Amino acid sequence: MDLACFFRTPGSNNDINVLNNSTLFNDRLQGMGVPVTYQVNNTYYTSGYYLTDGIYPNWPVFVKSPTHPTDPKGKRFKVMQEAARKDIERAFGVLQARWAIVKGPSRLWSKEEMSDIMFTCIILHNMIIKDEGEHATQWEEDADEASSSAASQPRAGAPPDFRAFVARQASMRDAEMHARLTLDLKEHIWSRFGPIEP
Repeated sequence: MDLACFFRTPGSNNDINVLNNSTLFNDRLQGMGVPVTYQVNNTYYTSGYYLTDGIYPNWPVFVKSPTHPTDPKGKRFKVMQEAARKDIERAFGVLQARWAIVKGPSRLWSKEEMSDIMFTCIILHNMIIKDEGEHATQWEEDADEASSSAASQPRAGAPPDFRAFVARQASMRDAEMHARLTLDLKEHIWSRFGPIEP
């Protein structure tokens, strides 16, 4: 949620600058994050991940689409990962098209207020869809992108156990774990969906 709610002047920040200035992983680094456990390809993982593009680092908290896969499993993985990312981007596009509050500046709002606004818009959207059915989904994207600014402030103070903090940070940036997770996801998708239809 933090990455989606981190605003600045248009063009002043690319994804990596936003990531480095975001409080997205603060709770996890301080040992207060929501526990996540799941199994993929008979391997257990204890950290959720975000679907990203190629600019993000090889961390197990990011799953990237392969740039130019040559094997059938890689091609299937790329198609499925990009489809899931596109669904998420469309969902935010629908919310922005429906409610200007999601699209506009958030300078005066706290992280909690932004979270409440997003949940409210999602709930209202779902209620409208349930009431109006397919007629409610006929929205046109607004070509004019709203400029917005203001970053969430990082939490003050250091974590109580610095060694645990360093260990959590190392696990979050473990390139080998990223490679293993990507391979497991690729195998899992292949076993469920098989090759791409010609």
